[in-house]
Amino acid sequence: MRKTLIIIFAGILALNLAGCLTVETKEYSFKIKGNSGGEGKIKYINIMRTEDSSSTMESDYNELITNYLNGGKPEDDLSGVKNVKKRLFEEDNTLCGEITFDFNDIKTLKFFKYSDKAWCYYINSNSFGFFGGNEAYFSSNGTYGGENMPVIFWDSDQKEFKFKTTISQNDKKNISLVEIWRKNH
Repeated sequence: MRKTLIIIFAGILALNLAGCLTVETKEYSFKIKGNSGGEGKIKYINIMRTEDSSSTMESDYNELITNYLNGGKPEDDLSGVKNVKKRLFEEDNTLCGEITFDFNDIKTLKFFKYSDKAWCYYINSNSFGFFGGNEAYFSSNGTYGGENMPVIFWDSDQKEFKFKTTISQNDKKNISLVEIWRKNH
């Protein structure tokens, strides 16, 4: 019990001391295989640190490697996922990340099926709570309800759901981690 409390305390302390990592965009893809289980992928495009971060570039990079690539984030924030694989890679002169996973029920990933008529997904300001910033709808293979109803709708027989959100602009306030990635790989 004591060991568990120490681990929880260390985790909370690490989160409070952590820098601010963000991404420019996220691409989501979920595919149902069978009744409601299937596979998912989230791609993080242009991983950056915010300029107002009180930490150093090195500590933000170490957080990325320790907590995200080798640790339990982001899958701790995804309910019901298994067979998780993660990777970091460079693409178009930006640092990108990707997580792939299987799930038993797509409803545990915030999807809702309305009366066997439509699949729905609510784009809130922080759809999957990691890599900070407010997520805004960009595109999808469904129908978006707009700013007054930030929900994506798909036909009930749809088996593949794709959407893209934007989070942070690649401006002078954010610094890409691609250079430190190149130095370390």
